[in-house]
Formats: sequence, structure tokens, C-alpha cells
Amino acid sequence: MYDIYHYPKDKGYTKDFFRVVEFLNKFNNKYEYTFMHWSRFEWMFARSSFEASELDNILLFQRDGDIKGILLFEDDPKDMYFAIYEDLLDLKKQMVEEFVKNHPDKDLIIPEDQQMIEILKSHGFEKTDWIDPVTKFSRIDFDIPDTKGYEIIPLSEDYRLDQINYALHRGFNHGDDVDYSDKVLEERRHLTSSPHYNKDYTYVARYHGRFVSFVNLWYKKGSKSALVEPVATVPEHRRKYLARACIYKAIEAVRADGAKEVFVGSNRDVYINMGFQPFDQATRYTRKKK
Repeated sequence: MYDIYHYPKDKGYTKDFFRVVEFLNKFNNKYEYTFMHWSRFEWMFARSSFEASELDNILLFQRDGDIKGILLFEDDPKDMYFAIYEDLLDLKKQMVEEFVKNHPDKDLIIPEDQQMIEILKSHGFEKTDWIDPVTKFSRIDFDIPDTKGYEIIPLSEDYRLDQINYALHRGFNHGDDVDYSDKVLEERRHLTSSPHYNKDYTYVARYHGRFVSFVNLWYKKGSKSALVEPVATVPEHRRKYLARACIYKAIEAVRADGAKEVFVGSNRDVYINMGFQPFDQATRYTRKKK
């Protein structure tokens, strides 16, 4: 049996936060569980969209103090969870048993693991059509698109919270009315100041002094993989290859610092056309309705 540890109700960057990041990164360095890159956990903590009171829904399975498996959500614990684990049959069985006990009405997302699939089936789960796809950048050489009239620069060169907020608010289609209150700008500061956020890996397209496209790559020096997240372009500046230019510049930056592979959690045509190719996916399983 494995010791079960509930993540504390603390959104701070604590010892437990870094333990989880390193556990995920251990797999990511082997290009495993790329659908749950360590940066997705950190990006969740950097956002204001979930409450610390929900964090104890995350379960860590430990042996001798070392994490062997984890059941975690992203943003919202009311719907589905991800299972990340070492390839140990007894661990998988215990994780599913605990998941059913703690979250009887929730769905579970797993890798393509036949053992785990059979365990889930024995507990009344069935496969859904929902997948979490990952594509990998496949090009060695590439040309930065011509973005005449726009400046493609790293965020470290021009760090303005109001412009970050403008690009993300409008780029994610939240409307034209942008809130520049101190509260919102502080949220943007927190979003871009987490422990492994590097402004040299964020690129923006600047047009007449305003940020109109925003792209970040998550990468930890000394690790092997980077993840593209987020990508946002203001509606009237789309279809001008701005996001592509920003992604390519950011890829150059992380490669220069040691990244071997770059992933994105999407299989949309826009990424395929940039040079990303299908690499991995996770599948969602749900309890059969009685």
C-alpha cells in the first residue's frame, strides 16, 4: 500500500508545489505524460481561477516520502482528474480505488495504458470520445514570417502589465471592454511571475506600442521539454502570422538554452501547419450510468 497525502489548501509556491513540479518533470524529461506537462500545474497556480480550498482534492501516493503517483485536476475539481503514475500495477489499482472512493461521480484521464484501462473497466468505467492531444514541433530549420509593421520582441524587453492584459483579454475573445483595474493588473503580474516563468521565452507582437499577439513557452533550464501556453492574438490582427512568428522566436530562445523538444497541447491545423506533428494523447474515462 502507498501512503496517501492530500495536497494542502495553500496556493503558495511551497515545498509541496515544487515536489509536484519535479515529479511531473521527471516524466516529461522522458517525453512521457506530455499531456500533463509540469507547466500546466504551475500555470494553474499562476491563475486566479481556482480556490485554495479545493487543493486538498489532489491526492499524492507516496512511498518512503517519494511521490509515486498523483491524481490532480486542472482549474476545476468538479469535473475530471488526471492520473500520473509510475508503471506499478499495485499503485494503479490503489489509485483507481481511491479515486472511486473520493470522487465517485468524476471522470479520469489516463495515458494509453492497457493495464490501467482494464482496471478502470473493472470499476465500471468506459472510454469516451474526449481526448487531450499533444503535438511535437518537428522542424529543425524554419523561417520567421515577415511581419512588416509589427515588432516581434521578448517580454523581457517591454514588460507592461496593461499591454499583457490587453493582449490576453482581447486575444481570448473576452470583448472590447478591457478592465485595467489594479486588481486585474496584479493578477497579470502574478500570472507572469511564477517560479519558472521566464520573460525571455515570452514573445509579443507590438503594433504602434500595443501588444496584439502574446505567446509563452514554458521551459526549465536543465530539462528537456518545453510547452507552448498560452497563445493569444487580438481579433483584428489575426491571419498575419504574428503568433507563428512569436512561437518561432520563442522556440529559438528555448533551444538556445537547452530544450530538446517543444510540445503544444493541441492538434489544430494552425499548429500542424507550423510544423507540429501528432505525438501523444490522453483519453477520458467515465463511470457507466446505472
